[in-house]
Amino acid sequence: MKHILGTASAAALILGGGAAGAQGFDLGEIVIFANQTETEAFRVGVTVETLDADDIESGPASGVAETLDRLPGISVNANGGPGKSASLFVRGLPDRYTAVRLNGIDITDPSSVQTQYNWGGLSGAGLDRIEVLKGSQSALYGSEAIAGVINMTTFRPTENGMSYRFGVEIGSFDTLRTDVSVGYRSDTAMLALTLSQVDTDAFSAADENQGNTETDPFKGRLALLSGRFAVSDIVTLGFDAIYEEQETNIDAGGGVGGDADRPFFTDRKGARVYAEIETGTVSHEIGLSRFETTRQDPLTPFGSPRFDSSRTEADWIATTTAPLGPLAFGLAWTEEEATFSNGTFAYRTASAFAEYQMALGEDVDLTLSGRYDDNSRFGGALTGRAALAWRPAEGTVVRASLGTGFRAPSLNELFGPFNTLVPNPALEPEESRSAELGIEHRYSGGAFVKATVFYTEIDNLIGFVSGPPPLFLGGYTQTPGTSTAKGLELSGELPLGQGFSLIGAYTLTDSRLATGERQPRVPRHDLLLGIAAEMGNGWAGQVLVNHVADRIDGFPAAPVPDYTVATLQISYDVTEAATAYLRIENLFDEEYQTAAGFGTSDRAVYFGIRANF
Repeated sequence: MKHILGTASAAALILGGGAAGAQGFDLGEIVIFANQTETEAFRVGVTVETLDADDIESGPASGVAETLDRLPGISVNANGGPGKSASLFVRGLPDRYTAVRLNGIDITDPSSVQTQYNWGGLSGAGLDRIEVLKGSQSALYGSEAIAGVINMTTFRPTENGMSYRFGVEIGSFDTLRTDVSVGYRSDTAMLALTLSQVDTDAFSAADENQGNTETDPFKGRLALLSGRFAVSDIVTLGFDAIYEEQETNIDAGGGVGGDADRPFFTDRKGARVYAEIETGTVSHEIGLSRFETTRQDPLTPFGSPRFDSSRTEADWIATTTAPLGPLAFGLAWTEEEATFSNGTFAYRTASAFAEYQMALGEDVDLTLSGRYDDNSRFGGALTGRAALAWRPAEGTVVRASLGTGFRAPSLNELFGPFNTLVPNPALEPEESRSAELGIEHRYSGGAFVKATVFYTEIDNLIGFVSGPPPLFLGGYTQTPGTSTAKGLELSGELPLGQGFSLIGAYTLTDSRLATGERQPRVPRHDLLLGIAAEMGNGWAGQVLVNHVADRIDGFPAAPVPDYTVATLQISYDVTEAATAYLRIENLFDEEYQTAAGFGTSDRAVYFGIRANF
């Protein structure tokens, strides 16, 4: 797969690859996951934010969730520090509506309360690229892809011979983070290995300002292995493997009296093998993957002390060239299984899909995508997407898309131990429709502006109805009616001269349930402003200020305070291959919460070195 070439600016980090070359579009940028085949970014009719390895490594925080939080349309809520439950909202929708993949493997957890991924312990170690695809994308990725898709790919050597990547970071809360990547590449083979570990005392998951003073440490270990081998000019074989283990303490709950110990353990492991076959006019890729998650919550006051899940996927995709552009089609099969204290449950989905990318002229591209999913419990679902990219002038792209999506009830929603009401296997899939219209313009001097309006509606949303305190035990029910999420995304960069640039992003979001109530934890206003500087002689820096306003949270949901948090980072190129950096998070020592009752970091200082050679 082709990757972005070159080093992105600080604005590209914050705004998703926004700072392209000085003239027009960077034709070297290829969007890999926005369509069924690799596509030049300026031909894609949906919003895609991209981060490459430099963006991720030089991010405003070591966690991937915190880095993604700087992108327009994305907000993150965490129940404490590293390793705790962290949810990522895309365009005002919770993370159960976002599909997450790593090297083509679906890494969401079918045993989770609602099938989703916990971002709390994921660092940027070993990641080469992240693409955030927004809007209903079930036509490409099936269930869960209503808000969008986040695709991550890991370190791959780009030149023949040995390649190395190394990073170490020390700092506040007795934090030590180390990672090393080693790769080998030849004309016919590639092998890459990443090992990473994070150890930190962190801070109290329950907010220390409410009397919770005990630290809640986190330990994380991660191993990533990838390989490819060209058997012949026709056949290439490959594999990817993931192993991750985490240990933390999530406290008894947010707010006053939440400091009691509650250890929590997570283990994830998975692998994918695939074959790429060239048969003349048609290219084929056949893949088989398996991913398993085990979560242990031995001191939980409710539910199950252990959750086990697995997902097995097989897929085949063929691509060829049709009269107006690439044509892709294929089949997929998935089995999800979850084990709770009350039993083991599963369902299977068989899928067929097709996509046609059409160049309607030199300046217009239309992509039509369709998919049919047949779920063993819920029957068939047909979804589609139409995406148009129009370039009316040099440096300008107008994007418009319409898409439909669905989310099948999770196994936990249907049968899990949190559902203390009568388990409800009669729950039906949620259905969605989304639309967006956006415009992007890049100026010859390096400045750019981008604006997108978006709208998503979901029918028959499944929600949890809480019981009385203190346990809030209840059950999952389907709410008749239509829930909506709509808003505006703005982003841009303005060079100020002498290496300085002003960068910014703003998202206005109105996300409401079918009852008219607001979606908890979604800020109505999310503003990011910053100055990035290339100061010469190897010195660079950036200051970011994030203001989040107008949220509700808690039980029952009520307004929570706004907050403004600043981050400072300064880096120095020690050699062509090595960079030292200093990062200060929460620069002004703001007291704030991203989730009601749960703690956030005081001012914290980190020093690190990263090297690539």
